[in-house]
Amino acid sequence: MAIYTSEHRRLMEMLHPGRHQEYSEVLSSLGAFMEKEILPLSPKLDAGGASIAGPRRALFEQGMTLIPFPAEHGGLGLPFSVYATAVELLGSADASVALSVEIHNAVAEGLLRFGNASQREKYLRGVITGKTLASFALTEPASGSDSGSMATTAERKGGEFTINGSKMFITNAGEAGLYLVFAKTKKGPSCFLLEAPSPGLKFGGDLKKLGMRGSRTSEVVFEGCRVPEENLLGEEGQGGEYAKEILHGARIVVAALNVGISQIAYNKSVAYARSRKAFGKTISDFQLIREKIADMKTGISAGRLLYLYAARVKELGGDYASEASQAKVFATEMSLKACDEAIQIHGGYGYTTDDLHRHWRDARLLTIGEGTSEVLRMLISRKELARAQ
Repeated sequence: MAIYTSEHRRLMEMLHPGRHQEYSEVLSSLGAFMEKEILPLSPKLDAGGASIAGPRRALFEQGMTLIPFPAEHGGLGLPFSVYATAVELLGSADASVALSVEIHNAVAEGLLRFGNASQREKYLRGVITGKTLASFALTEPASGSDSGSMATTAERKGGEFTINGSKMFITNAGEAGLYLVFAKTKKGPSCFLLEAPSPGLKFGGDLKKLGMRGSRTSEVVFEGCRVPEENLLGEEGQGGEYAKEILHGARIVVAALNVGISQIAYNKSVAYARSRKAFGKTISDFQLIREKIADMKTGISAGRLLYLYAARVKELGGDYASEASQAKVFATEMSLKACDEAIQIHGGYGYTTDDLHRHWRDARLLTIGEGTSEVLRMLISRKELARAQ
């Protein structure tokens, strides 16, 4: 079954009736590439038998990361919903590669939105083309959702800042050439562009993970890292707000990634149910299996519509924080349930076959990363109660 389907085409036509053919051609081409070049590698990436660098580089060369950025910076200038759909397709091909690309592009969005002309000129084109891999360094060993309690500091002296502290669970750490680092200054949390390698910048070993094993995740340590003051992103003391704004967009993309994970688990479940026989007939003939398939499909469709709705609100310039959070909460939790049902449909093979249960393992991270479900429910309720006034 093709990764880019007639369902995706219909949704593009509904969202962008004037240019849907153009957008579908971009997505169809990317989907075909992912099916051929990345999907077959996915089990090896999970097992540590292949490196993420090759498929990620190939996606950069295919122009995937150019999709949502303006042509003036070397991008394709296409709608955010097209980019989110591309990440969904990549989530079906391999979730680890999708996570690495999503984090990379979140840094690019931060540069575009909050960087000055000089910073965008120096860094943005290199990031969106993939010439420079980027990493988002916010979470700390004792500070996740509560970014206000970060302990990493940046002290201004002369024409530079000196950063000390550490970050934890950082995707692309040790591979990236540019880090978007959040550190506390006298004026509050601030954001810095730190190039690598840099004196005093160190990395821990790869963290052992339940899922997303193809992507690199480790601790990042700053021991007297010096950053020129022109690498302060935006205004000093506004880093907390910048992080929130970047994460709102990233949550839409994470929702899309989870829909992709769910879709591939669903595809495998349907194929297995139609071939596996028990009591003289295929298990797809049993009502309880059909109920599972119906619920999986309904959840996937709902998750897809939620992330596309949030993306469209973003494209139209509205406040999309609640919509993005709703999409992420629903899609990540739906994905866990869908992947769990996929294991159940496959029975013993679901529990013992890495190529099936890795989808559940990959999905499990994303109810935690980039805003836990619990924190996002607080954000949604706060936003919606304010709207109701």
